[in-house]
Amino acid sequence: MFTKNHLIITGNITKQAETVTAGKTTVTRARLINNQKIHRTEGEPIERVTPIDIEVWGPRGEAFAAHVTSKVPVYVEGTLEQSTWEKDGQSYSRMFVRVADWQFLSTGGATSTAESSPDKKQAA
Repeated sequence: MFTKNHLIITGNITKQAETVTAGKTTVTRARLINNQKIHRTEGEPIERVTPIDIEVWGPRGEAFAAHVTSKVPVYVEGTLEQSTWEKDGQSYSRMFVRVADWQFLSTGGATSTAESSPDKKQAA
C-alpha cells in the first residue's frame, strides 16, 4: 500500500512560539493561521480561516522561537501527526503538524533559519 504524509502550509503565526524541554531536546509549539478565499456558486467570496497547531523540534524549533513573532507569515513543511492522552479518565487527542523545515515569507526575515541550524536526531 502506498502512503504519503507530507504537508506544505503557509500562514501567519498567531502568537509568540513557546519552547519547552522534552527529554534531552526541546519542542517549540505555535499556532499558524491559514486563510483561503473560497468562491460560492453565487460568486460571493468567503474567507475560510484554519488554525493549525505546529511543533518544531530541537535547534530548528529554538531558532523558530527566537526569530518568528506573531503575525509573521511563514512557510512550513512537515507531517500530520496525532497526539493522544488521558486525563481524569477522559481521552483526548489533537492533530498537529510536525515541522521538518520552515522559511520566512516576509522580506524582512532570513531566507531559511532551518538551513542554518544543525540537523540533529530529534526525539518523538
